[in-house]
Amino acid sequence: MKVVVFAAGLGKRLRPLTNTRPKHLLPVIGKPLLLWILESLILNGFREIGILVSYMKEKVIEEISKIDLGGEITWIDQRGERGTGDALKACREYLKNEDYFLVVYGDVLVNPSIIKDLVEFFRENVCDGVVEGVYVQDTIRFGRIEYKDMLLKKIEEKSIGGPGIVNSGLYVLPGISLDIVEEVKPSQRGEYELTDLLNIMVKRGMKILVHVSEKDWWMDIGTPLDYLKVNIKKFIEEYGFSILSKSDLDCRCVLKAPVMISKNVRISGEVALGPNAFLMDDVIVEGNVVVENAVVLERCRIRGNSILKNVIVGEDSEISGSIHIDGGSSVHVVAPNSMIDTESLKKF
Repeated sequence: MKVVVFAAGLGKRLRPLTNTRPKHLLPVIGKPLLLWILESLILNGFREIGILVSYMKEKVIEEISKIDLGGEITWIDQRGERGTGDALKACREYLKNEDYFLVVYGDVLVNPSIIKDLVEFFRENVCDGVVEGVYVQDTIRFGRIEYKDMLLKKIEEKSIGGPGIVNSGLYVLPGISLDIVEEVKPSQRGEYELTDLLNIMVKRGMKILVHVSEKDWWMDIGTPLDYLKVNIKKFIEEYGFSILSKSDLDCRCVLKAPVMISKNVRISGEVALGPNAFLMDDVIVEGNVVVENAVVLERCRIRGNSILKNVIVGEDSEISGSIHIDGGSSVHVVAPNSMIDTESLKKF
C-alpha cells in the first residue's frame, strides 16, 4: 500500500514563523514535524511514500533528502493550494494503480502506534475505506464526524462546536476515490475539501468506517499555541518529565522539567529554564535569564536580565538585555530575524 503525505500548505495561522520555512519543517523537540511523520510510516513498513509539496518546496525537498529513511520518496507538486481535495487530485498519477492507499495530513503529529492501529483496523474489517477519528473538547475548528456502529454518516467541515469526534487527517481510501474526487465542488471558502469526497462516497452507499483511537495522541499544529503544546506533549511522550541536554553546560542553571537543550547551546551565568523550555540548536543564553513555556528556535541570542514566558522566538533573533515578554494564556511570537529591545517591545 502506498501512502501520500500532504505537506503543501502555507501555514497562515502560524505566521510569522512560517514566513521563513514551511510549517512541516518546524522543529518538534529538535526534529522537523514532517520527519516525525515519515519515521512513523517507515516503522510500519511503508516503503513507497509520496510527499505533496508546494509552498517553499525546495526547502522541504532539500531538508528531507539529506536523510536516508530506508524508503522510496516521490515528490509530488501541487500547483497552488486549493484544499485537500485538490491535493488528492495532484496525487492521481502516483496512486493510479493502487487498490487502496493511506493519506496523512502533514501538519498532524502522528506516532507509529496510531498508524499501526489504523492499518490493522482496515485489514480486519470489510469496508471501502477508513477515516481516523479523535475526540476533542471543542470541534469548532475541525471537521465533526457523525457515525453509528463504526459507519460514517457525514463529516461537517466546520461544526457548531462542543465536544465530539473530529477528522484527524488520517485515511485509508480506495483507488476509485481518485475518480470520485473529480466531482467535488469548491466549498464556501473556494477550496476542494477531502471531507466532501467522503460525503459523496457515503451517499453512494460505500462503506466508510470510522476508527477512534482510545490513545491520547492527536495534536493539530495550526497555531503558535498548538506548536508550543505539541513540543510539550511530544517531549513528555518521548522522555517523560525529565531534562534532556545535548550540550555541555558550564553554568549556574536551575532546570525544572520538562526541559530540552539541543546541540551547540551556550549558557552562561545564572539561568532558570522550565518548566517547558525548549532551546533549539546554536542558541546563546547569557546570565540572569528566565525561560518558561517557550520554544527558542535556532541561532537565537538571549541577553542578560531577560524573562521569556509563553513565547516562541523565531530563528536568528536577538533579545537584548532586561526584556520581559509574557504571552499570557496565549503565546507571543517573536518573528524570525528580529532584534527585540526596549523600543521595539513598545510596539507589541
